[in-house]
Amino acid sequence: MASIENRSRFVVTVQNCENLTRTFSYNREKELAAYVAELKASGYKPRLARTNDSYAVRVRGAGQRSQCLYASSEGDAVDIKQRVELERRNGLFVDYAKGRSVTLADLLARYLREVSPRHKGFEVEGYIINAILADAGLARLDLADILAAHKNPHPSLTGKAFRRATGKSVRKPSPATCFVRKPFADVVPEDFNDYIDDRCQSVEAPTVDREIDLFSAVCRMAIDTWRIPVAKNPMDGIRRPRYFNERDRRLKGDEEMRLLTAAFNEDAQRSIEVRLEELMAAERAQSEAASTTYRRKALIKAARSEYLARAEASYVHVPWMETFIQFQLMTGARRSETLALTWENVDFEAQTAFIPESKNGRPRKLALRSELIGHLRQLPRTEERVFSMSVDALRKAWARICQVAGLVEADELHIHDLRHEAISRVADSGGRLAGGFSLVDLQAFSGHRDTRMLLRYTHLCMPS
Repeated sequence: MASIENRSRFVVTVQNCENLTRTFSYNREKELAAYVAELKASGYKPRLARTNDSYAVRVRGAGQRSQCLYASSEGDAVDIKQRVELERRNGLFVDYAKGRSVTLADLLARYLREVSPRHKGFEVEGYIINAILADAGLARLDLADILAAHKNPHPSLTGKAFRRATGKSVRKPSPATCFVRKPFADVVPEDFNDYIDDRCQSVEAPTVDREIDLFSAVCRMAIDTWRIPVAKNPMDGIRRPRYFNERDRRLKGDEEMRLLTAAFNEDAQRSIEVRLEELMAAERAQSEAASTTYRRKALIKAARSEYLARAEASYVHVPWMETFIQFQLMTGARRSETLALTWENVDFEAQTAFIPESKNGRPRKLALRSELIGHLRQLPRTEERVFSMSVDALRKAWARICQVAGLVEADELHIHDLRHEAISRVADSGGRLAGGFSLVDLQAFSGHRDTRMLLRYTHLCMPS
């Protein structure tokens, strides 16, 4: 009913003569024999071996379509053979040929069109999948068109604007990515292992691990939901990259004061720019009508020189970044939660901020201290969001602040470190209470879905 055929390559070697090594596919036995005979005639002692990395399981049955399944080891081939024979004995016929009619690249594209738009991280998934397709020599997919065509996209993607394609790629092409052009049924764990090894040469292990997470999601969707049968999930047996990227950076000494001072200066510069734009509004409109780019730039430069001193003397200081930092330190919110916060979800009377959807998909409410309420009242309410800045703008402002505060290189501080600092402070203060502070209490503050994520704070929660 089922038979196993070794389709591994033959390798002919001669001791101390690497230039005579030759590889032959399983169906080139005549050429193999001729080469061995040639070596022996020349006085060499050739050695013959097989790579044992490719097996075919042929399945035949009366009145049923023949199938040929593939495995990367003899053990996997035996497992497939036994599974298929058991299915046949139970009267089941699984059409594994369906897995050979679509490539892994086809499934990636289908996942991007049908599944990714339902996710908050659609844009990131789109960039990863498009990069993989491009590395394999395939066309990229337009994210805006995909989102517009989807019937039920994630609510946060409403009105989403995507970056324009520049034709330039910051990703180093990976030759190992070409395996996505293989039929889904032919993809084996070694394909992913080769991809992991290759990608780890150019990017950090956590980046590769996130890409593997996406591959895994596509394979599960193909097998479980789209009902594309394969003898074995190709993700079984892969070797994920090992890494440890958990940071334990705490603010120490005068770092918080230096950080807030640098944020104050950053806000002052931004406030001056806002005031300067107000003063030179007429010149800005005049420059838009200029006939040449040179003339337009000259008008703006002259206006800036004329009004800069006046702007510095009359600006109103707005603490955008200072309030953002205080918000992170006092609430322990995630960056995405803070940037998405709207004024309608801030209750000044109850001193709370409502997060409709957190990273784990659940809503939560943040308690706001009186000091933080005072900072928030100083922000303009001209836009829907409390912190009306993009991720890129925040990243650039943060880099400038850390540079001025001296929090770079060995003392580098990440935005996410503020969340860790906030949770640590709450755990530490709770540890001073009689009976200590439970992880469940800390979970209510941090918004983690799994208390295991908070185990590193356990020592702080214990009563002192």
